[in-house]
Amino acid sequence: MTNPTNQLENNLLAYFRGQDHFGGLGLGKLSDNYVWPKRGSFPSYSHLADVNEGDGDNYAKNITLKEQSPRIWIEGDKLEIAKWVVADWGGIKGNKPATIANYVEAICGGCYPSELKGVASYSKILSFIDLSEFAIYEARVAISLNAIQLLQNEKQGIAFTYLPGRNTKLQKFRQLPSTRRRALLQTGWTALASNDCYTFYLSTLKRVIYELGSAHLYELEMSLFADAEELATRYIEASKSE
Repeated sequence: MTNPTNQLENNLLAYFRGQDHFGGLGLGKLSDNYVWPKRGSFPSYSHLADVNEGDGDNYAKNITLKEQSPRIWIEGDKLEIAKWVVADWGGIKGNKPATIANYVEAICGGCYPSELKGVASYSKILSFIDLSEFAIYEARVAISLNAIQLLQNEKQGIAFTYLPGRNTKLQKFRQLPSTRRRALLQTGWTALASNDCYTFYLSTLKRVIYELGSAHLYELEMSLFADAEELATRYIEASKSE
């Protein structure tokens, strides 16, 4: 019997290598496909610490930020940094100040959150602190993880939990009968408990990195983020011909 976890890793390897259904996507096209923020200039973070904000396009600026983020966290005001990471850079404006403060208190106390609630916010903070251990999990990443498996016609996939989002293309993907969690489970996919989703995601990406041989955790996460709309579109188009 096929091991769903092994199959997931194989499907992700094909995606990150730009193979099979994934031409023009994956790590080889990351610098071309990654655009964040989507609109406007890159938010300044020079007030957080004595840092070089970098030059070039937003992809280059994101890499510059990530390379310096552990030092920024160590040397700067942690609550101020967390607020900037979530709201200014991350674009999530709805958190109450107390929520961010609770994340910072827990993280500084060594109690890293892992439950699904708030993962799009707290995973940004964690990834800022330690690039090799944590990656961001948010709505676009969740779509990509399921879409990759669907494009590979996976019959024994692992269903990642979707998160709220307002992107029209991604909403259209989620509304297809075949992409809904219940439908995936009915076709033989494995139910991934919501509160296990983040830790399973991290461990999976780390095993994929080992197989790839040379890649950073943040590159895998950035690739999943960048390609979400195209992956969703490719599956929507493929489903029309079935």
